[in-house]
Amino acid sequence: MKKTLLVVAVAACALFLWLAVYWWNRSEIHLPPISSETELVTKNRNTGDSTAPRKSEIVTRPLSATSQRTEIDANDYRRNLLSMWQVRIDFYGKVVDETGLPVEAADVVFGWSEMPAYEGSGNTSSARSDENGLFSLVGEKGPNLTVRVSKDGYYTSRKNRTGFSYALGDESFSPNQSDPVVFHLKKKGQGVHLITSENGIRAKLSVRVSKTNSSVRVNLLEKKATTTGQLEISQIKPPWRDATNWSFRLSIPDGGFVKNDDEFPFEAPESNYFQTIEYNFTKGTTNWTTQASEQFYITFGQPRKYGWLRIESNLAQETVFLTYAINLSGSRNLEYDEAAQPKPTVHE
Repeated sequence: MKKTLLVVAVAACALFLWLAVYWWNRSEIHLPPISSETELVTKNRNTGDSTAPRKSEIVTRPLSATSQRTEIDANDYRRNLLSMWQVRIDFYGKVVDETGLPVEAADVVFGWSEMPAYEGSGNTSSARSDENGLFSLVGEKGPNLTVRVSKDGYYTSRKNRTGFSYALGDESFSPNQSDPVVFHLKKKGQGVHLITSENGIRAKLSVRVSKTNSSVRVNLLEKKATTTGQLEISQIKPPWRDATNWSFRLSIPDGGFVKNDDEFPFEAPESNYFQTIEYNFTKGTTNWTTQASEQFYITFGQPRKYGWLRIESNLAQETVFLTYAINLSGSRNLEYDEAAQPKPTVHE
């Protein structure tokens, strides 16, 4: 028994020593830098010392035909990539107002990059639209272009396209002097004082509404839920993980709503308001969503007051969020003017 254990111990020590020598030999290999013209090859040599282990050395030899082909393919790829970043940029645009008339002297800022990157490779340029609202940028190089249009005394439409691709073959855009890209501005009118949903740093009024169809009244002027509020909200929301339908309902008992899709909701309609609006969302239908956002013109009270209201409701939450602006004067003008807001009273 003891003899057997001794043999096993000696064998284990021998294996350990062999592994140590093997890993020591591997650590002696030092790889030279690889160039694009050589590849690595290893060969064994005898040091002349019969007690010394055989070592490996690194030699270089010319690239094989396969490696040369790979190098050519890589060069082709680099050339193609470079050509994509140096596509000729020609751009033609036109600025119009909300009535479709050209806007002269609108400010235009272009931005693009040309590769290979170098100091100052981020390029910008500016222009102004002429009497026909036209402007252009011609003869630059780069994969894409950004275009931003503005003018003092005008609102810039958020619907304006700002990015254009030249390297990737954008099918929705083709530079054409006879068919320029149209940018929309809206002339600013006479702004007025409005009551808004802003409360401190919060732009929205948050209201907790039961998910079980119990209604809540919201006083839009006092910016809180009260029993005498102008707006009534109720909703039905089952547990969201298993929900297949949900709904919410809005009502203004002495006024109503008109659906509002205007980018600039600056003039409320005079009539055609509905006292109650209800939304039902059913899973599997085209209107299914778990996050609803709807905007309306609203009216309420005697004498009539007008405003706009946006409501945001999520299937998983009791809280709904209200963003709004109301003109207390009875005018249907809803264009906000910060300068028209009343100044706070300063007590000395």
